Amino acid sequence: MPKKDGPGALPKRGYCWFFAAVAAVLLLALFASWMFCTPLEGVGKAAARRLDSGWSYLTEDGFVPLCELPCSADAAGDSLTLRRSLAQEECDPAFVLTVKTRYASLRVWAGERLVYESPQGEAHALGSMWHFVPATKLSGASEVRLEFCAYDGRTAWQVESVLFDTPGAVQHALLTENAGYLFFCIICLLLTLVFLLCTVVLARWKSPSWRALAALALFVFLSGAWILLDSKITTLWGGNYALSYFLSYAAFYLLPAPCLFYVRLMLEDCRRPLNALIAAVLANAGVCLALHMAGAVKIRSTAVVVHALILLSIPVITRAFWCSVVRRREAQLRFTFAGMVAVYAFGAISIGLFYTGALHNANNTALYIVGLSLLLVGMTADALASFGRFWRQMESAERYRRLAVEDGMTALGNRNAFQIYRASLLEHPPERLAFVAFDVDNLKKINDGLGHHVGDQALYTAALCIRTVFAPVGRCYRFGGDEFVVVITGDAAEKIPALLARFAREVEARWHALPEDTGVSYGWAYGSCPPERPLTEEKFARLLEEADQSLYRMKQLKKAGEAEQAEG
Repeated sequence: MPKKDGPGALPKRGYCWFFAAVAAVLLLALFASWMFCTPLEGVGKAAARRLDSGWSYLTEDGFVPLCELPCSADAAGDSLTLRRSLAQEECDPAFVLTVKTRYASLRVWAGERLVYESPQGEAHALGSMWHFVPATKLSGASEVRLEFCAYDGRTAWQVESVLFDTPGAVQHALLTENAGYLFFCIICLLLTLVFLLCTVVLARWKSPSWRALAALALFVFLSGAWILLDSKITTLWGGNYALSYFLSYAAFYLLPAPCLFYVRLMLEDCRRPLNALIAAVLANAGVCLALHMAGAVKIRSTAVVVHALILLSIPVITRAFWCSVVRRREAQLRFTFAGMVAVYAFGAISIGLFYTGALHNANNTALYIVGLSLLLVGMTADALASFGRFWRQMESAERYRRLAVEDGMTALGNRNAFQIYRASLLEHPPERLAFVAFDVDNLKKINDGLGHHVGDQALYTAALCIRTVFAPVGRCYRFGGDEFVVVITGDAAEKIPALLARFAREVEARWHALPEDTGVSYGWAYGSCPPERPLTEEKFARLLEEADQSLYRMKQLKKAGEAEQAEG
């Protein structure tokens, strides 16, 4: 007999109406916002003011006019000096002059006064850096002069835009220019949280694939961290610039390791070369940072090693994927394989452009992001598909487990479940134990006279009454055939008489559709199991036998009453 919906259960259409109502409210909110549109001017909505025109740069023949920034200056050598006239109406005391350098130090002069000097020396020329000079330091000066000193032997200079506005407008402008990097980092962070949550779930379920998912989470996190740190957004509000600089190198140098480790865990091919590459990547990251700290090498000069490791890993990873995905047709990593091909293609192109100098300021991260995004999409798709397969396997295992321990007709525990609980009670003995035994009266008469479908209805009704009354205080089982048993531990055993009275009323209310000479008989037994006399197998069996005998006495009384009625 099919189960009835529990209290508060909604039919399938009820769920549809619920979600439809939620969607309708959201649409109404959007419509109301359109109807009562209220434009509001944001604090940083206006673009930051730029000093991109009017500059000249120093050559052997004097100052030569420079094109509008950003542009290239043909001045060769290690230094470049720019000059611009500065009208007093341009100098608002609330403004801040913002200049960007790359592997170079900066001095700012207001007329003949040195008003700003960045840390000097090659050790302080740490990649891209923004310099912020308050306009109050420029007051009274008719011109501003910028002196750059580079440490990479340039033959030409690429001069960035110069911002001159309020701090809020400057921050807004720089954040807007780097919005793509910020968005990529946020996506990576969200994916990392999702993967970590799935990792915890898989680890709790003791699935071996949690390690691969953890490696994937680390790869995604390092990808977002590297892109964010390389954009130098983290230095907008000051602080230790070197922290962002070295962390960006560390993230980039470590980035191949979790990717290789993920492939190593997911595939069965090329494991030894993958292990060697993982060890080499980790060792290279540590050695390069240590050598730079010792003053033996510049950190940016060691990029060639990690580039070589990346290029070396291309054929190894490709072979591993080819053997697994193509030859053996393992579908679980097909999107990751496509993503790997894309990221290595873009990575190889960007590395080539890096060494040929074809990209402006060697900013090839924008190109690499494209391939990295495709890889993340592929890995995410495969990871979610793998997690979905594991979830379905868990649901299937749970379904089979329930079939093994649950009675299909009554949804109560079966005899297997009873034996499992019995072993648990013997291992952790309770101080009080009670059994309540039940039996459907005249079930054979019902089956023979009215059919098995009516007999099934009697069993289901009896089980429903038992579950309604006793499920909150004990474990309910269909012991076999028309026999049921409830196991109660602790203080709840004292409530059995009241519960049986309630059970009798429940049966009377639900049994109206079944023959009058049928019903449910019951009996119970209670025992105390103090620590000095704990529960044993013999005591367990004896209490269960006492409950059966109590049930038998009730059935005998019912039969005697039926016989008296027949004689009368």
